[in-house]
Amino acid sequence: VLRLAADQFVTETLAGLDAYPAYYAHMGVANTAGPAPVDLTPVTRADPAQLRERMAAGQWVVDLRHRKAYATSHLAGTVSLGLDGPMSTWLGWLIDWGTPITLLADTPEQVADAQRELVRIGIDRPAAHATGGVEQWTTDPAQLRELPMADFPALAAARAGNTPTGLPDPDVVLDVRMTNEWNTGHVEGAVHVPLPDLPQRLTDLPPGAVWVHCGSGYRATAGASLLANAGRTVVVINDKFDQAATVGVAMAHQA
Repeated sequence: VLRLAADQFVTETLAGLDAYPAYYAHMGVANTAGPAPVDLTPVTRADPAQLRERMAAGQWVVDLRHRKAYATSHLAGTVSLGLDGPMSTWLGWLIDWGTPITLLADTPEQVADAQRELVRIGIDRPAAHATGGVEQWTTDPAQLRELPMADFPALAAARAGNTPTGLPDPDVVLDVRMTNEWNTGHVEGAVHVPLPDLPQRLTDLPPGAVWVHCGSGYRATAGASLLANAGRTVVVINDKFDQAATVGVAMAHQA
């Protein structure tokens, strides 16, 4: 840093950056103004009818449970962002700022943890919450949905013509990692849409069943929930990307 001229330092630093969370645009103003009083008291509880109404109105209903629990059964129309990962970062990046948010979790303590995370990025007050599990979030079992999960060995088998029983053929392999991750290495023939861009690019994807992956499965599950809400057939590759090549998934040659 000391040896570089100012303009050269800026150029080299910016060249190494990837995209940054959209909510950063709001944080500068908030940080300059200083912290407002924080209200972490429990927000209102939403019943099944209210949850349906909120989703129908275009609000975000976020399921904070682990992605495996979400995959087993979840309320159709919700978005998976588990508390076990950087929930607030991705939620703040994905939503249109100001969109009301309802939080779903197993326990009130998990909702409180999420409120504490969200207030740190300027989302001061969720609109509502519900706890207790999927069976308490709807009165209509038809509103419950599963999200198939697979791993990279299953993708390798499917691409070799041996798709595991119960899973659709991978017409599209979608990589939702960031651009710097993609440039380091990616699956041959995959489509790349970074997760923050996906809400605006859902209609850009080729037709057919979509197998979604990221670096581990967290972002892939979030992306798959958005795709399923848009009516797409999806499979989550819940696996570590650095294992893909070793189990036979063909990788693109880097320039």
